[in-house]
Amino acid sequence: MEKIQKQLFAPNLICIGIDGNANGDFYGRMWDPYTDEPRRFVGTNDMLITMDNLYDSWDYPQSAINMRSFRKDGKDRTSEDIDIRNGSFKEKIERLMENRGDEATFIIQVKYRQRATWQGQFVWAEKDQCRDFESAWELIRMMDEDMGAAWEP
Repeated sequence: MEKIQKQLFAPNLICIGIDGNANGDFYGRMWDPYTDEPRRFVGTNDMLITMDNLYDSWDYPQSAINMRSFRKDGKDRTSEDIDIRNGSFKEKIERLMENRGDEATFIIQVKYRQRATWQGQFVWAEKDQCRDFESAWELIRMMDEDMGAAWEP
């Protein structure tokens, strides 16, 4: 694990593995700390919708434009649900960071969902470069720029 990647440790990290480019759009796989199998996506739109659905299901980061609650299902969280310091969660994050796409890998942390979009940071794993983004559109644009540089001869 590279230096910058070691600094990322959050309950909502997502690893995006870009496997290729078809008709000018990405396709690949997505990993999260809570499931063993990757989710496949075809196109950036599919990727963003899948990520947003995950954030909604985790209720983290909470969307600024939705009604907030402590728990939608009324159940209390267990200490394992919320204690990200425990050993098992650390192992999950380390496993997440080991995944790789065929063409490129991005580790994404959405810190906020405000102004009807996302804000956060991402790491291009192969280059160990960290960048901040202020919107989902900017995230895709920067990933596309990075991938364009990687695909140029």
